[in-house]
Amino acid sequence: MRFLAVTDLHYTNLHDGANHLMHDLSLRKLREAIANGAAGCGCIVNLGDTAEGFDGCRPQAELLDEVCAALRDSGLAHHSIIGNHDTRMEKTAFYAHLEMPDRYYAFDCGGYRCLVLDACLNDENDPLPKSEIRWDDCRIDPGQIAWLCRELDKVPGQVVVFTHVPFMLERWETENPHLIRNRAALAEIFARSGKVRAVFSGHYHDGCFGVHGGVPYITFAAMGVGEENAYAVVDVTDDGVTVTGYGRQKSAQLP
Repeated sequence: MRFLAVTDLHYTNLHDGANHLMHDLSLRKLREAIANGAAGCGCIVNLGDTAEGFDGCRPQAELLDEVCAALRDSGLAHHSIIGNHDTRMEKTAFYAHLEMPDRYYAFDCGGYRCLVLDACLNDENDPLPKSEIRWDDCRIDPGQIAWLCRELDKVPGQVVVFTHVPFMLERWETENPHLIRNRAALAEIFARSGKVRAVFSGHYHDGCFGVHGGVPYITFAAMGVGEENAYAVVDVTDDGVTVTGYGRQKSAQLP
């Protein structure tokens, strides 16, 4: 399985050079990533925080449509994930603009079953919040966990998991507000299944790599930070996971 990974475009017409928040460059960066990295990939995965909805800036819906057009123009299948800033718009509306089937879903690529999770909720009993959630208190709801278990049970081979909010940084023991709050229960399910080949996330803008319970956890660097681009071409095989990074995105080889 080979795919192009992009995340945290935070696309809008904001340009704050003093704080390295050059979100107005993100659409150009996305097109550059597609032009330079999409060849040979089976799909593009956009791991969330796609566009901002700041007051006084361009409408979030217009920005999402521009990103979706760039993804569609690649000629590849494209799969997006809800990020915490994306929840400024109602999730059901977000699906429509990014051509997603639902807030969590499955797809196939390169012989792997891919499971997309929605970790962008603060209240496990309210998966469809009416306003933007807090970025530092993200979790996955019980209904979604039940769906995940059913998917793992019925898939005969290995799966790859995608989520905006990460499960770990370099070490599992590290506590950080960027991490999924109920991550331990999910990680136990992953390890116990013996079927999760790797887990990919965004949200933590510097990016990082780690392994827990025999499962590689890869967090990609944010595209919308600074002038330099950040994206990756990822190869997943039975022998390992290879991340070929461009710009601010580091490369890595994981078991």
